Amino acid sequence: MAKHLTDIDIINIVSLIDDWESDCKLTWERLCKLAFKRHQIIIARQAMHKYVRIRVAFMDKKGGN
Repeated sequence: MAKHLTDIDIINIVSLIDDWESDCKLTWERLCKLAFKRHQIIIARQAMHKYVRIRVAFMDKKGGN
């Protein structure tokens, strides 16, 4: 069963997106790997995409490049 993210998990993931270096392409797969590496959050990209705060931060960052 997929893990439900806590508010802290969401904040941590959004922070990863906000701090993403512009010289490194942002992808859902890379974000999932970094979330695990930095915060031990295991979640599939499809599940992560369902969280509005994460999806909006991701799209804003992608649109800002």
